[in-house]
Amino acid sequence: MAKTFPQQGPVLVRLPNWIGDAVMASPVLVNLLNVYPSLALVGRPHILSLFEGLAGLQRSFPLLPGRAHLLRLAQRIRGRYKTGLLLPNSFSSALLFWLARVKNRAGYATDGRRLLLTHPVKKPKEKIHQRDYYLRLLEALGIETPFKKLRVFLSQEAQRRAEHYLSALPRPRAALAPGAAFGPAKCWPLARYRALAYHLRRQGFSLVILGGAAEHQAGAEIAKDLARARNLCGLIDLATAAAIISRVDLFVSNDSGLMHVAAAFGIPQVAIFGSTDPACTGPLNPKAKVVRAEVPCSPCFARTCSQGYLCFEAIEVTKVLEACLEVCS
Repeated sequence: MAKTFPQQGPVLVRLPNWIGDAVMASPVLVNLLNVYPSLALVGRPHILSLFEGLAGLQRSFPLLPGRAHLLRLAQRIRGRYKTGLLLPNSFSSALLFWLARVKNRAGYATDGRRLLLTHPVKKPKEKIHQRDYYLRLLEALGIETPFKKLRVFLSQEAQRRAEHYLSALPRPRAALAPGAAFGPAKCWPLARYRALAYHLRRQGFSLVILGGAAEHQAGAEIAKDLARARNLCGLIDLATAAAIISRVDLFVSNDSGLMHVAAAFGIPQVAIFGSTDPACTGPLNPKAKVVRAEVPCSPCFARTCSQGYLCFEAIEVTKVLEACLEVCS
């Protein structure tokens, strides 16, 4: 166990860079606020938007990629915080806190950064869920972790924007998120999402397609010629997408960041897994159902596949539709 971490003053937290990882780390923030009077966050601007409504948030510091931005932020916050927690495993995140003269710097001893940490923690050896990976860090520092649920803390403005985009889509509503940042080995085929959308419309669902700009064309194909279907891929920011997810009655996706956002809201959801392992990154939601094929090569954790994506080809539309109707019943 690492030496006990000081439990006084505001704590500066470096958030993970990925949407899903940041949401899976959200219980860390709630548990920290049981100990510290307030906290400040460092992270990518779109990630910070998921925590704007967090009670006890003192300040948010956006960090863009690149060495120049890191050095500029280190200078900006230098000497302002005595206690800092690093959730990413990267060397650069530890370097930021070292340059900013954060006196007490805790994180996993990974990526050759041990000497930059005052409170290095050994990584867990066994396979555990990513949420628990973050909580183990707190426990190793002597901080209790009674709160386990994923949370997203949105601003009122994001909530208002969501209401605007959904005003013409009566309930019940289903949101489909066909993308995944990791690569095509995490993406169920577009034609099957299109077929699923057709069947969900026949079941009476209004549809909203969510994702980034890279998924806009896919979203247009899914929503094409369907009444009460709207493609918002690439047209809204992350906080608005999260607020929309909180207002739907069903969420269907690959293993993606938005999948974890839906889990945080506890809505009925179906998560389609291919190359990745739900034991490590599955949705922590009692209303979720994971659909995956039992093929010998999965999970392989590859970004692409030279064998024809057998793990997804084996998942038929009818199987996913059945799962949708089951979680909504």
